[in-house]
Amino acid sequence: MRTDPPEDDCLEISLFGPGKGECVLIHIGSGRWISVDSCFDQRRRNNPALKYLAELEVDTTTSMRMIVATHAHDDHFAGISDIFAACPSATFVCSSALTTPEFFALTDLEEQAHAGLPIRAYSEYRTVFKLVEARTSREFSPMGYAWASKILFSDNSGVAPARVIALSPSDIAFTRAQQALAKAIPKADDAKKVDAIDPNELAIALWVELGDKVALLGADLTPGPTGCGWQAVLATFSPEDTAKVYKVSHHGSVTGNHPGIWSQLLADSPIAILTPFRGRKLLPDMADRRRIYSQTSSAHITASVNRPSASKQVRRETASLGPLAKNVREPWGRCGHVRVRCRIGQTDWRVERFPPAQKL
Repeated sequence: MRTDPPEDDCLEISLFGPGKGECVLIHIGSGRWISVDSCFDQRRRNNPALKYLAELEVDTTTSMRMIVATHAHDDHFAGISDIFAACPSATFVCSSALTTPEFFALTDLEEQAHAGLPIRAYSEYRTVFKLVEARTSREFSPMGYAWASKILFSDNSGVAPARVIALSPSDIAFTRAQQALAKAIPKADDAKKVDAIDPNELAIALWVELGDKVALLGADLTPGPTGCGWQAVLATFSPEDTAKVYKVSHHGSVTGNHPGIWSQLLADSPIAILTPFRGRKLLPDMADRRRIYSQTSSAHITASVNRPSASKQVRRETASLGPLAKNVREPWGRCGHVRVRCRIGQTDWRVERFPPAQKL
C-alpha cells in the first residue's frame, strides 16, 4: 500500500521518475524528510514527490529538513522551486562549485543574451534564490552549500542517530568550476558563447545514515577527471559501514560508473535503484544493464527505458501541425515510484514498485 507512512525507526528511500527530472525522497527517521532533486510528471501535471507526501499526510511545512539540488541539469531539478516553496523550514543545498546556470540565477546578468544560456536552464534556481532571500533572517539561513566530506545533516534527537554527508564536489572540481565560470562571465562587446564545465562533474553524491542503515545516492557524478568525481570520493572517503541501497549514478550509464563504487562503498549484492533517461540515447542500455546485474540481482527502475507511446494531447498537437510534424516523440511519459524501506535492527529490506516501475 503506497499510503502507509514509514515507522519512526525506518529509513526510506523513494525514487520518482522519469518525469521531467527525477527525485529522491528520504525518510531519515522520526518523521524527518529530505528531498534530493525534483521531477514533474508531464502526464499528470503534478510534482509526484509532493503528491506522495500529501498522501502520507506529511506536513511539509515542518517535516522537510533539507532540499538538495545535486547539479544544474534540468533532467534533475524540474519543479524543485515548487518543493522549496512548500517547505518553508527546509534548508536548500546546492554545490559549492556553482555552475553557470546557478551563477546567473544569483546575479543581475540574467538578461545578457550572450551568456549563452536558455532561460529554462536557470529559472528554477532564480525562483529558489528569491525564496531564500525572502526567508533569510538573523535566526534562520535557508541556504547551504555542499562539498566533499561536509556533513549536511546530523541529528541525534530521534530514535537513532541520523546523518547525511556530501561526498562531492572535491576541491579540484571546485577550482576547475571557478576557472570555467570566470571564462563564462560575459565581457563588454563579447557575444561569444563560452562552454562551461559539465555540471555532472560537480554533482553532489550523498551518503545517508540512520542507525545501522546506510544508502548511497550517486546523483550524476562522473568517474573523473583526475582529482574529481568518483576518483576523488574513493580516494578520500572510507566509511565504517557499506551501503545496502544505491541510487545508481547517471541513470546506470558507464559515464557514471566506477568499479570502486561497488567494491569499496556498497555491500554485497546491494539494492540498486535508478530512473531511465530518454534523450538522444536511451539509458541504461543493454551493456549498462548487464554491468549492473553483474553486481546485484536486485535492480529496479522507475519505468521502462523505451520511449512511451504519445499521449492523446501529443497526438492531437501532432495532427494539427500536419506535415510540419516530423519525428515527434514523447520522452517523459508516466512517472513511476520505487520505494525501499528497512527498520533499524532488521535485515530484510522491503522493495516496492509502483507503476510503471519495474525490475531492471
